[in-house]
This record gives sequence, structure tokens and C-alpha cells, in this order.
Amino acid sequence: MTQGLLQTILGGTGTGAIYALIGMSFALVFGKLKICSYLQGDLAILAAYAAFWLFTLQRLDPLITLVVLMPVFFFIGFFVQKIFMKPFMAMEIWQGRYQAQVMVTWGIGIVIMALEFIFFSGTYRIIGVTYRNSVVALGDIKIPVVHLLAVIVLLIIFVGLSLLLKKTDLGISLRACTDDRNTAMLTGINYQRVCSITFGVSAAIAVIAGVFYALSNQISPAQGLSLTFKGWVAVIIGGMGSLGGVILAGIVIGLVEALTSFFWIPALNEAVIFALLLILLIVKPSGLFGRGGKL
Repeated sequence: MTQGLLQTILGGTGTGAIYALIGMSFALVFGKLKICSYLQGDLAILAAYAAFWLFTLQRLDPLITLVVLMPVFFFIGFFVQKIFMKPFMAMEIWQGRYQAQVMVTWGIGIVIMALEFIFFSGTYRIIGVTYRNSVVALGDIKIPVVHLLAVIVLLIIFVGLSLLLKKTDLGISLRACTDDRNTAMLTGINYQRVCSITFGVSAAIAVIAGVFYALSNQISPAQGLSLTFKGWVAVIIGGMGSLGGVILAGIVIGLVEALTSFFWIPALNEAVIFALLLILLIVKPSGLFGRGGKL
């Protein structure tokens, strides 16, 4: 019992690292710039399919394909923001700005999912790399190599984003737009350009989450919605704009999911996560780790 519980906790932590990655993708655009996007989960699954087919047809390792997929999806995110989201960014009322953003990104996500069903069918796919089932043994406890890599990459992305936000002109401009968009624009910051680049970076991080998700799970088109749900939950639990909080929240989600499967019914994973989210919103609406949008 004790060994099985420890194994479950370690597995949940590894899965949570993947959820934290998709959560960080949402945190950049929603937590920092208040752009209500529902697209990153579907972008992650689209990237997972791209990695699957590149491995199936060309035998390219999914981790190597990240070098190609991340720039491609950066430009996809950049132009989604520039073409589809920009018309609504100047609107101040909720119905005009945020509701429209939700509908636009939701619609694009549905189109992506529909195209995946048309071209790839709903059949579950597996990327059969040699290290998919490899583990690091610590006595009787086995840690999946993919989960270890996901945790390492998560920490690298977190450090990279922290440095970007604190040490670069783009990061300083983004933080200024986060604090006060109008004042930032009066100082000469190109708000729309900051939004487009940030959305592109967000899409590139979603690629990483999608590839690691595909390395540890079967993939199908409908899973984009599930990743979107968990990414949004991570942002809300972690506190708006808190990247460190999103990491902890993503791991919490992974642990809740794993422990629900261990002690109860696996099919109720998402129901339990949603119930905990509702309780949190009642008790602490700012999130467990919310600190006014800071790292």
C-alpha cells in the first residue's frame, strides 16, 4: 500500500509537470495580459500530432522536433493574436473584449479539433519511442524517464521566462502592460506588438506541453479541450500571473488526478478537480499563490 501510494505520488508529480507547462502557456496570455484564450490546449494536441507523424513517417525523435515545431507554432500564435484577437483588444466592456476573445479562440480550437478528426480520425495514437516506457529505478520505486525530462524542462522554461520578464525589453514592456496598459502605451510601448509576441511565446510553450503529453499518453483530437481545462485551472489555482504558482498548481492537479485514480474512480478525475476548483473560488478567489500578478 505504502509503495503503491508513493509510486502514485511520483507519477502524479510527473504528470503535473506537464499540466504546469500548459498552465504556464495560459498564464502568459491570460494571467499577464488578460487575453482570454481557449486555444493553447488544442495547439498542444496539434503539436502532439505533428510530432507523432514526424516520428511515424520520418523517424524523427519528438524531442528533436521541438526545435522545428516551437518556431512554427510561435508564428501561428503571433498571427492568431495579430489577425483574430487584435480587433477586440481596444474594447473595454466585457461583452466586447473578453467574451469575443473566448468565442474567437474557442472557435479556432473547434476548427483545429474538427480538422484533426477529419485527417487523423478519432483513433488514439501513441508515439512509440524507445524511451517511452523507460524508468529510473530507486529501489522498488520506478520513475518514468519522460516525467523526469518533463520536470527538468519545466524548470528550464520557468527560469527562462523569469529572466525574459525581468531582464529583457520585451519582458519589461510586458510587465508594464500588465500593471497599466494605458500608461505603458503613453510611454511608447507598442501594446499590440507585445501581445502578439507574448501569444507566440505562449503557443511555443504549448508545443512543449503537447509533445510531453504525447510521450506519456495516447492522443486524440478531443484531448485539446481537456488540456485547456487543466491549464485554466492551474492558472486560477496558482494565482493570476504567478508563474511559480502555476507550477505548484499544475503539480497539485496531477497529484489530485493520480490520487483520485488510486483511492477512488479514475473516470472521476476531472470531476474532482472541478469540485476542488469551485471550493477554492469560494474560499480564496485570488488563488492559492496569487500575489497581485507577480512572479
